[in-house]
Amino acid sequence: MTSFEFNKIKESINSNLRYLDRREEIFSKFINNGFPNKRNESWRYFDLASKSKSYVKKNISNSQIIVENLHENNNFYDCLENNLSSEDYFKPCSYFKNESVVDLNIACGNQIKILDIDYTQNDPIVVRINYDDTNISLPRLIINVSDNVKAKINYINKANDGFLNLLVEYNIGNKSELNVSRINSSQGLLVETNLVFLLNQSTFEMKNLSLPIDSSRLQLFSNHIGERSTCTSKTISIPAENSTDDILVDNIFSESNCESVSGVRAILDKDSVCTFQSMIDIHNSVLGSKAEQDCKGFLLSDRAVMNAKPQMKIFNDDVICKHGATIGSLNEDEIFYLRTRGLDRKKAINLILDGHINSYIGHEVFLKEFLPEEYR
Repeated sequence: MTSFEFNKIKESINSNLRYLDRREEIFSKFINNGFPNKRNESWRYFDLASKSKSYVKKNISNSQIIVENLHENNNFYDCLENNLSSEDYFKPCSYFKNESVVDLNIACGNQIKILDIDYTQNDPIVVRINYDDTNISLPRLIINVSDNVKAKINYINKANDGFLNLLVEYNIGNKSELNVSRINSSQGLLVETNLVFLLNQSTFEMKNLSLPIDSSRLQLFSNHIGERSTCTSKTISIPAENSTDDILVDNIFSESNCESVSGVRAILDKDSVCTFQSMIDIHNSVLGSKAEQDCKGFLLSDRAVMNAKPQMKIFNDDVICKHGATIGSLNEDEIFYLRTRGLDRKKAINLILDGHINSYIGHEVFLKEFLPEEYR
């Protein structure tokens, strides 16, 4: 990979003069590393180098980032009007040493939006990410939740075409709680990286319904930098025929008495592929940690593929951790039982799968609206 191939993208660096030297340095690192491919362990199931070939020589186009139903005392604004300090601007780079998609976004992205949630609001905030171009887009969204605040976000990510490389940063204040209900209905190439920073006694929960039409990768990295913080991430994955849905969740415990739960329920038919990778990383001297990983993949076709890779890096004994992975076809005895009660085979299968979906997203009305009709 050469700088010339990314000449169109590199032009965006000079169009935004903030921190020019540092951004050029990060861009050079990106060129040296290139987009990740199957030789990169965490990307082994999602060869972005191959998937992105048709986009690398194109211009950068802006996405639409729309926020609705915002409390009058909370704020959403363009970063260009409220510049970030150097420390905040390059904050993601201090947590990633060799993550090319993050480097590209920080170096060449020129679209940064900030959502400040300073006051509790009972009604959900609606955040929409739309992209309708055929180029590459590098938006960045920073969501700051003040201390002692509770809020909910209904988040819709819809890319109709092109390559959307999105970076989202959540900064959760002390004793605050943010619940995110996320819909992914992208039709183009999507890579979305989420960084979550949790202070003392804070809570972050994401319920994710992923329905990609093409190739999609969601990365979520929770950083427990405050004690007694909690992060929960649960995904229902129903990729379309011949599509790929890649879910990676890393929970990094830097302080004591923190908890995390990560899991996926994947329903796979025809030639669809889902991958679930999850890491529990508990640092030395961190005490009282609790963590859980859980993966279930339901293969409705002989051609469907489910990859599961649970991992743990634990450097002390004061922990409670568990993980499990179950992949296979549905239980024929359960199907037979339901058929004896008058259901045909298709309805029996849908009823069983509906139970697994409800166990993850419950009665979340917003998510239910986007489910395929047979699972509503």
